[in-house]
Amino acid sequence: MDNKRIISSTAEVFTLSLVLVSVFNLILSGDAEELRKVSQLFALCGEGISFKALAELLALSFGISAVRYVWFSERFFKNMLMVNRITFMLTSVFVMAGISAVIFGWFPADMWQAWLGFVLSFGVGTAVSFGAMTIRIKTESRKYQSRLDIFQNACNGKEDENE
Repeated sequence: MDNKRIISSTAEVFTLSLVLVSVFNLILSGDAEELRKVSQLFALCGEGISFKALAELLALSFGISAVRYVWFSERFFKNMLMVNRITFMLTSVFVMAGISAVIFGWFPADMWQAWLGFVLSFGVGTAVSFGAMTIRIKTESRKYQSRLDIFQNACNGKEDENE
């Protein structure tokens, strides 16, 4: 993965994180005073997100991009099945996000409701990411299949009707 891909990946993860935090801010804005006491991420509940929280989310986003690079690099795991790579990557990301939540004080570590919300938000984020990845893969597959069909027709002496 080159620098452009790492930056692009970090931007994607950071954007998704901000969208999720913003949605939760909107949904939970009625409990603003209570959330201000409990969570660093929602310290400005209903009014935005702090620069400190933005920096923390950006650091986590970069870490997630680095983990993605490691798990999907042929340099490190040449013969590992894709399903295993995805499983290990998601587990790594979940652990990193959980550790970040505790270190950065995003919510109290002893509050089960906060952990439930964390697991649910991670699940939603994973589902959105998986959906986007699936759409991208299908789009690229169609494009490559079209090119393969053109190549096969050219090899067989037929011209493509779309040219």
